[in-house]
Amino acid sequence: MKTLTIRTTIGVNRQLTIPLPEDVQLGPAEVVVILNPLAEQLDLKARGWTESDAAETRARLKSFEADWEAPGMEAYDAL
Repeated sequence: MKTLTIRTTIGVNRQLTIPLPEDVQLGPAEVVVILNPLAEQLDLKARGWTESDAAETRARLKSFEADWEAPGMEAYDAL
């Protein structure tokens, strides 16, 4: 599993191309996209999420926490 953080601006065409590193394995993959507006807090209720939806998603992403908080990961914040 590989975790990437990419900061971009969504244009009027609402299309996004993500260049992947060379070491990403070819073949079928599951890609999870979380769009988090940088200028405001993420209002999940306004986007139709229930508290149980948010709790389930948070629990599923919990396995990423150790890698996300690892020393040196702050370097990715600038990307």
